[in-house]
Amino acid sequence: MSASKRLDWTSRAEREYLQALVFIATESGARNATLVMQRVERAESLLAAQPEIGTPGRRSGTREYPVAHTGHTLVYRITSRRIQILRFLHQRMDYR
Repeated sequence: MSASKRLDWTSRAEREYLQALVFIATESGARNATLVMQRVERAESLLAAQPEIGTPGRRSGTREYPVAHTGHTLVYRITSRRIQILRFLHQRMDYR
């Protein structure tokens, strides 16, 4: 089994993630925002260990992994050395 790949976030994905956490904390409380953070951390661990776990993305060269029980999806790209999170999107968003 290969070692985990390094995982990093683009500034756009970080911004989307932080905005989502602020929205969740404001609308449904800090506890729910913390739960989302924990679920994202778990998704990051799974992706680092098994990068192919997501499905082929809507954009060429990307993959998508839904974060369990959050309504959000991580859109990412796998390179030889790392996994790069490109977007943190609500599953109701239509993006191209």
